[in-house]
Amino acid sequence: MKKMGILSIEYCFITLITTYAVGHILLRQFPDGEALGATVLFLLMNLVPMITSCIFSILTRECANVWDFFKNVFFRKENIVIYFMVIAIPIIYYGFSAILHNISYTNEGIKALLAYLPWTLLQGGLEEVGWRWYLQKHIPIKRFIPKMVVISVVWFVWHIPIYVLPWITVASSNYMVFYLLILGNTFTFGVLGEKTNGAIPCILAHMLIDSCAVLMLVQSNLHYIVILVVFEIILSVLANKFIKVKLDR
Repeated sequence: MKKMGILSIEYCFITLITTYAVGHILLRQFPDGEALGATVLFLLMNLVPMITSCIFSILTRECANVWDFFKNVFFRKENIVIYFMVIAIPIIYYGFSAILHNISYTNEGIKALLAYLPWTLLQGGLEEVGWRWYLQKHIPIKRFIPKMVVISVVWFVWHIPIYVLPWITVASSNYMVFYLLILGNTFTFGVLGEKTNGAIPCILAHMLIDSCAVLMLVQSNLHYIVILVVFEIILSVLANKFIKVKLDR
């Protein structure tokens, strides 16, 4: 347990420091974000959690090599129930927000969503390898709710250097609202992480959340965001308790 705690702290520290360092270089060298180098560094920031988890997995001999790492992350068999949960996550996020009248529509079509979908793999989906597949598995907290809260704080801090990039559109200019949205997603993605062998379901859920933002945007009304997040947490806690899935790991 103590070893796992030290490992998770080291993982968080290196991931955060590396992301902040790359973000600093990005802002210093490409302040307008228009050059190819800016795109490369931005994608690197988003890939840091996965890259760091790969290095840690090999160094601790959890994975024999890079190929073994990819097999464990991307080629694990999952219960079909998990993929219904994947689809449910964006439906809950956007559907419940629509019920609360806390959503705006962009007037874009399905073609725009499909065109944006591959981009979300690189700028959001693959980070799930680091947060849900690696950190969530190693953090020495057994109880679901405290574990999710701790991960949400780390995930929020990690987002800050991306959040401050002047050309990046984020969910809200209010840090409290932004953290609450991350908290809600931590629980919904986190319950997937508890029920899966690999990272594909979490990656898909993250991609769907990001891609649907092309069509609709959750607004920054704090009261409605709190209601949404409480709803997500309750559903996640219930799903974690009552959905039983046999894991290989």
